[in-house]
Amino acid sequence: MYFKRKNKYKTNLKIKEKENAENMFLSLSTDKNFLSFFHNLSLSRHSNCQRKKDYIIINHSKSRVILFPFIKIKKLSPDDLLEIYKKCNHENATKIVIVCNEYEKDCSVFIKNFSIKFLLLDKFETYSMLYKEYDFYPEITLEYKKEAKPTLKDLLAYSFNKSRTKGYLLSALLLFITSFFVKINLYYCIISSALLLFALISFINPKYNIKKERTIL
Repeated sequence: MYFKRKNKYKTNLKIKEKENAENMFLSLSTDKNFLSFFHNLSLSRHSNCQRKKDYIIINHSKSRVILFPFIKIKKLSPDDLLEIYKKCNHENATKIVIVCNEYEKDCSVFIKNFSIKFLLLDKFETYSMLYKEYDFYPEITLEYKKEAKPTLKDLLAYSFNKSRTKGYLLSALLLFITSFFVKINLYYCIISSALLLFALISFINPKYNIKKERTIL
């Protein structure tokens, strides 16, 4: 039930919010002082916060919470969880909240081995459950490059590249041979002729066969 609730936070994010979540995590990953951001976020609502080397401690009247930012691009693994536990175990916290890019599925089972409560938040859950909840957002200083949609020129360059010549020839030959054994042989002849034309264009057209520079340095 708990993980279903977290998935609800993720799916409810708008496309722009998901982009922001990704870019915010990327920006934090390049910031040497990312812990300062999480310290300030904690202070925005909780007065009794302590900043340690790798994490933040939030002291409540009857509980103690550790906010541990695991700001790495790689997925959080059970081994990482074990290392975090070793670093924080002496603090006698009631809960450890780990902010990360992604976490491996095994982690949700592995955390059950500890008496202390763990809460794992990937970049989207962090955006929903921390940034939006606290109305406190990291500055976006770096953005993921969006993959441009292929244009007609790109499709033509791909279709009529010299490397496609052999494929067109083999397909044309196969269809031509097949035309002797089927009733609607005119269709196969037309398609095989078109494929032969494509093979010729791919082989001789210099526009789609630009020689790459082999000497780099």
